[in-house]
Amino acid sequence: MGILKALFYILLCVCFMPYLYGIDSGETNVKKRIHVDDDKRSKYKVNNFTTINLNSTKKVKKEEPKKEIQKPTKSYEDKLRYLQSLRYEVMSLKEQIGDDFQVSVPYGHYVDDKTSAQRFNALTQSYNDALKKSGLFAGVSMGVLDIYTSGYIDNNLVITRITPLVYGGSGGYQKFFNHYVGTRLYGGLFTSFFNDIYTYDIKNGTTAPVKNPYGGDGNLQSFYMLAFMSADVLFEFPFDKTFKNYIGGFMGLNIGVMYYRPYASHPQKGDYYPAKYIWNYNLQVDYSFNLGMSLTFNNIHRVEVGLGIPFSYLSLPGFAESADVLERIPSNFWRSAVFLANYRMLIKF
Repeated sequence: MGILKALFYILLCVCFMPYLYGIDSGETNVKKRIHVDDDKRSKYKVNNFTTINLNSTKKVKKEEPKKEIQKPTKSYEDKLRYLQSLRYEVMSLKEQIGDDFQVSVPYGHYVDDKTSAQRFNALTQSYNDALKKSGLFAGVSMGVLDIYTSGYIDNNLVITRITPLVYGGSGGYQKFFNHYVGTRLYGGLFTSFFNDIYTYDIKNGTTAPVKNPYGGDGNLQSFYMLAFMSADVLFEFPFDKTFKNYIGGFMGLNIGVMYYRPYASHPQKGDYYPAKYIWNYNLQVDYSFNLGMSLTFNNIHRVEVGLGIPFSYLSLPGFAESADVLERIPSNFWRSAVFLANYRMLIKF
């Protein structure tokens, strides 16, 4: 019986062994197939993804817009458009920040922040251009005028006249408030070379040179000088779109001090020796009115023609001495309007 049981178990194992082996091999093949399929799918996905990425990259590169190069703002209209765009950005940032926003813009203390963008930009540009025309300046001048004196010589009333060319310089500060209106304060000096003195006949308007009272060479001559301080109002208008070139004018008041003295050649004491003829010397205050026209180029160079029209004189006691000791009729001294041509240059540091 023991032998029979052993044979029975051996036969049973032999019968079921192929079936068990087939199940294991099938599972292994299925796993291998699944693994291979997964590898193929992953490779396909990688390749497909790479292809899509490459294509999409190419498409993005093709559709990328070109960067626009901003052109420099030269004209006044370009500046306004540029400032207007900045204005909108400022307002947008203000809304984002909220109530803590504080206005800090050029000339914000002049321009109301609630004004329209176009007006705001126009006013800001106007103040900026005015700043470019403001500052220290220096210049040179040349002019011509008539100078008269009157008094008694040998019991005869004599009137003299000289017509000197005057040369000088000036300097000061000017301030513009916008494109059109400004002010300036400046001082200067005019002087003339020695000029012959002529007697003037009122009846027929003729003149004749005054002879040298010392008997030397040449005629009687005079020296004239004017030191002054002036305050003017400037007004001008641009004549092109750059707002750098202007045509305009000026008017103002002038106060100055005039000095006058006759000279003559003395045989023993030199060529220019003081001579007493109506006046020994005279120093007096001069009040005048300034009026003229101007051209400005590139905000810096200013050319002017104008008049200095006197309206009052103030003699300074102790600073004038008449040649007539008796002073039967007080000696007089006055001048005509000065016709001037000026060149002034704005100094920018």
